[in-house]
Amino acid sequence: MSLARNTALSLVAAAIALPLAACGRDEADLSNGKALFTEECGSCHILGRAGTQGRTGPDLDAAFRAALADGMNRETVEGIVNRQILHPNSRMPAEIVTGDDARDVAAYVGFAAARSGEDQGALAQAGLAGARTGDQIFTAAGCGSCHTLAKANANATVGPSLDDLAQAAQGQGGSPEEFVSQSILDPDAEVAEGFQAGVMPAFEGRLSEEQLNALVEYLLEGG
Repeated sequence: MSLARNTALSLVAAAIALPLAACGRDEADLSNGKALFTEECGSCHILGRAGTQGRTGPDLDAAFRAALADGMNRETVEGIVNRQILHPNSRMPAEIVTGDDARDVAAYVGFAAARSGEDQGALAQAGLAGARTGDQIFTAAGCGSCHTLAKANANATVGPSLDDLAQAAQGQGGSPEEFVSQSILDPDAEVAEGFQAGVMPAFEGRLSEEQLNALVEYLLEGG
């Protein structure tokens, strides 16, 4: 068993029983959590989804990947991270974030750990560059980890449902294809009501024109 896996699992028992710190808001703000993690934590920790490469502290993707695969849920990851923030070891600064900010960072790490966008099954192991059809690209890009799409057997709720995307794209200005393309390449340009900016990674430069067109067609066609 790896040291990173041991580190994560050794904290589980304590974290399960530890409620998150009392906060003023009803829900964590993932956008704020990502921004704070990148600014305050990224120089010490690797977290692929946040694009950070610090090596002073544990690699958070590696620390939780095996435990998540073994059935640990992301709420437990959030609890572990929250405990570490509240009760840091000697190498991690005390009160690096506090209150609602600490909750937001813990929630973001719970959401993002081991979820870099290329970890969604066998197709993903070959990398996004090898995906050609719309369904392959949807899987390799990790879209199912955040969105509901019935034909892809995806039911996540971090982002808006894509089941009625063709209808939702009507009346947004320009063609549905243009609206969906922009949403993929620059997701913060227009954020769906009820959802947060800064959560979905931008795919500008990560998809070829052919891949983008295939994914847009796949998302707009019926189930």
